[in-house]
Order: sequence, then structure tokens, then C-alpha cells
Amino acid sequence: MKTLFTTLFGALFVFAISTAFAEDKSFEGEMACAKCKLKQADSCQDTLKVGDTLYYLEEGGSQKTSEHVCSGTAKAKVSGKVEERDGKKFIVVSKIEVE
Repeated sequence: MKTLFTTLFGALFVFAISTAFAEDKSFEGEMACAKCKLKQADSCQDTLKVGDTLYYLEEGGSQKTSEHVCSGTAKAKVSGKVEERDGKKFIVVSKIEVE
């Protein structure tokens, strides 16, 4: 029992450390509003389409970034940490540039 507890605690510790120190990744793609342009949300939320993958963007806990694009699309470069929640991919934005 003691060995099992030690093993589980060790695995949890390694997972927590690896998640906390995940590196920022950079992406380039088309930024659009999930509600107004893509009709995939009930409220405005920025997304970034890279190839066939759609990422939902979050910046400072908000679903609308400082470079919010409500109608239309814009080319954007985004850096941040990638997370997956409820079957959707999210980028927690650390840097964003819209052209």
C-alpha cells in the first residue's frame, strides 16, 4: 500500500511539474469570431484556424482578446500554451499580433 501511494504521488508530481512548465508555442493562421463569423458559439470568442485545426483563444481569462476580430477574418500570429477542454483546443495567449 505504501509503495502504491508513493508511486501515485510521484506520477502526480511529475504531471503537475510538466504542465506548469509547458513551453509557449507559436501559431500563424486566420483569426475570426466564433459567434459572428463561424456561428459556433453563443457569445463572441476569438478563434485561430491553423490548417484544419480550430483553436479557441483566451487572454487574461477572457474569451475576447485585445485584438478581437468580430466580423470577417484577419491574419494573426499567436503564441501561448495549448490546452484541451471539453473536446476543444484552446491557446492561452501570451502574445498576439494581427496583420
